[in-house]
Amino acid sequence: MNSHSDVVRTLSASIGPGEPLHRYSDYLKRRFGGKTYRVSVDAGFTCPVRETGRPCTYCDVRGSRAPYLGSANSLHEQIKGGMSFLQKRYRAEKFLLYFQAFSNTHSSVPTLRRIYDTGLSCSQFVGLIVATRPDCLDEPRAALLAEYRSRGLDVWVELGLQSANDATLRRIRRGHSVAEFGRATRLLQGFNILTAAHVILGLPGEGAREVIQTARYLSELGVNGVKFHNLIITQGTELYREYRAGRVSPPTTAEHRELLISSLENLSPEAVVMRLTCDPPRDIQFVPEEQPDKAAFYRDLIDEMNRRNTWQGRSLDNSRRHAVP
Repeated sequence: MNSHSDVVRTLSASIGPGEPLHRYSDYLKRRFGGKTYRVSVDAGFTCPVRETGRPCTYCDVRGSRAPYLGSANSLHEQIKGGMSFLQKRYRAEKFLLYFQAFSNTHSSVPTLRRIYDTGLSCSQFVGLIVATRPDCLDEPRAALLAEYRSRGLDVWVELGLQSANDATLRRIRRGHSVAEFGRATRLLQGFNILTAAHVILGLPGEGAREVIQTARYLSELGVNGVKFHNLIITQGTELYREYRAGRVSPPTTAEHRELLISSLENLSPEAVVMRLTCDPPRDIQFVPEEQPDKAAFYRDLIDEMNRRNTWQGRSLDNSRRHAVP
């Protein structure tokens, strides 16, 4: 198995004309060999902002719960069902356990250890991924996550940022600042934990200038991966009410592609691109109703970037690229 650093060096060095992206699928294949997929689980966590009764304006009740989980409740049921789905659909061979829904460090350290250990005991995993918020991390929680590295697991923490613009974070009621995101990322980096950022393109009041600002901030901070989401406004959210009142409008597929290209041109080639679009809900109304097919959108994006002779990190100078350790 190749080391994380060796894989990143190899893949980032190949970025350029014809190879415009540092793709997560390529990273996983080189890192672990074979077809490697994430098994998403919902461990019953909530979120400190939801507990106030005023959640993020775009957040619905599912908190990014994977659609294939269905009504499964126990971690064992979720993992068994998720692995079966991934093996049948993608012929998956190796797996990373992904605590996905809501804020998966929002509890005491003993409770977190019990939950993580329970999930990891259900099968053989090559990595542990924990999605959370920057205000749900401190040194004891980071130290706990670092313990799993000593077991030979890759450990990733995915932090929701959405935008590196504090005015936007206040506008969407994120409940944390850009500085808090930076603090949490540096804390995790100090424990040699891999970090990824979640970013939403097309948030209210944001255009190319703001998404470029976010990409450059993440490049300078040295995150290891980025998940880009197109803005989907779901029924029942505060943002949906704003949409119905005519105060906000989500980007079209073409507009999302433009924002994505601007972001990628300003994102360090050392950062793994883990997602380009998000999965719309299947059982609730949302806008825009027209959502791109992921495979077709990816092909169109690659074709357009190659047509423009552009690639990930093209607009950055070397001082904005973090060094691979």
